[in-house]
Amino acid sequence: MADKEPSGAVVPAAVAGVEAAGAEEAVQAVPEPSYEWMGLSNQWGVRVKPDEHGLRLSALNVGIYGEVPEYWDDQTRRPRGALPRPGTPPLPYNLRAKHQLWADCAADLYEEGIQRRWIPATDVPWSTLEPLPDAIERSVCQVCTELMQYANTEIEIITYWQDQMSYGYYEVKQFLATATFDCARHIEALRKRALANGGGLGLESKGIVNRMILESRGGWTESVVYLYLLRGTFAMQLLRHMLTSAHNDAESYIWGHMIQDHARHLTYGYDHLKYAVTHHDGAAAVMRTLLSIGEAMMGSELNDAVLRSAMAIIQGGGVDAGRTVGMQSYLHLVGGFVRDYLALCDWLGVPRADRLHASLKQYLEY
Repeated sequence: MADKEPSGAVVPAAVAGVEAAGAEEAVQAVPEPSYEWMGLSNQWGVRVKPDEHGLRLSALNVGIYGEVPEYWDDQTRRPRGALPRPGTPPLPYNLRAKHQLWADCAADLYEEGIQRRWIPATDVPWSTLEPLPDAIERSVCQVCTELMQYANTEIEIITYWQDQMSYGYYEVKQFLATATFDCARHIEALRKRALANGGGLGLESKGIVNRMILESRGGWTESVVYLYLLRGTFAMQLLRHMLTSAHNDAESYIWGHMIQDHARHLTYGYDHLKYAVTHHDGAAAVMRTLLSIGEAMMGSELNDAVLRSAMAIIQGGGVDAGRTVGMQSYLHLVGGFVRDYLALCDWLGVPRADRLHASLKQYLEY
């Protein structure tokens, strides 16, 4: 009688018998298990305890498991605190110094990121959308299109560097994983807003700053300078003004929650840059050079008439008022960005007020 395999194929009984005998011999050939590995540990008996907020990632940093080295010389995927296995082939991790990626807030930001998730499909009150004048709807859709490109750029540059970050600094790797998921959620929400109210996607951005971010290959810190200190600080102003100009509860929800997510990204970015400047000789000088280049690129992109016009129309409530009060509001937005940027540079120890590129300096009068 023939046996049947799970797939339904018929297996001759003789063949099945041979296979069964072979399997039994294979089992008998397994050597007696050794449990020598059970006595191997860098520090046994460690017990972590939850607090009123639960068992958070930062609470795991006890004993040797909380020792974050200035340089992680291991080039494997060994978790921090685990014993190395001799003979494991190395991997090409380029970011192995703490100053290249660290921020003390990373563990807490990871916890916040996973606890404050929101679901665009069901959490956004889409039923509150109502038809808007064509000019305003087109302008909102254009801003959504622009911000989608910002989020795409953030995903791409984070993932480019993330696999080059060593596991000695796992808190940063885990936080950045939540940041990429935040960006994916932003793309989803923005695309849905553009398509849910009778509009559609707008014109592609010139992408001057996007390209600058994506082509930054001098290290993760360089990318953070462009992604968060320059572009990110401007994006926060953009989101805040979109929130104050929201036309319905759906937009208020989207802009408010994007601000919440973006604030986490900026907190990490700013804190990392502060750590790099204070823990690595020459970091401030390098950052000044990067900013002199980045400011020119940022100023050039701010001259793009598309985003400028769209924001003016939204903030003015139409084309006519967009030419006056709306444009004035937009210029105040950019001026707020430049002032925030200069204050951050002072805090970082790389003051720019006397060296600010002329294309950005012009906005300080607004």
